[in-house]
Amino acid sequence: MVRNLKYIRNIIEGYFNQHPMVNDVKFGDTDKLSTYKNLKYPLVNYEYVKSNFNTSNDNATIWEFAVMDLSDEVTEFDVIDSTNEIAQDFLKWLAEHDDLEINGNVSVVPFSDNFGDMCSGNVFTVTFSSFRNNCMNILPKNG
Repeated sequence: MVRNLKYIRNIIEGYFNQHPMVNDVKFGDTDKLSTYKNLKYPLVNYEYVKSNFNTSNDNATIWEFAVMDLSDEVTEFDVIDSTNEIAQDFLKWLAEHDDLEINGNVSVVPFSDNFGDMCSGNVFTVTFSSFRNNCMNILPKNG
């Protein structure tokens, strides 16, 4: 089970950098996409959203993904279809990954928007299980 956010980020980045249908990978809020010059589509934008903590040290980290490509009214559905395949490839790969555990119930939702260019694609959120117990020996003692 995963211990930290950087490990998850490196795995995500490595996967999409090697995917033959993805030409660019960006990390951060999708609102920042319009500030980049020379984006190469199709692209994946992903970001860390939050962590959920519970007292058993089995925690969850939540990441949001947007897989997109340039589109217009004619190509919109074809773009949604191909980016859905990219999303499903990733989810299947995660489900079979030896080092990762995810919540297997993921909704892939189509969108069309304007990030400076007309884009269509799919967004989805993945919840990774994580475990943290190595902080116990550094915490202050009660009493």
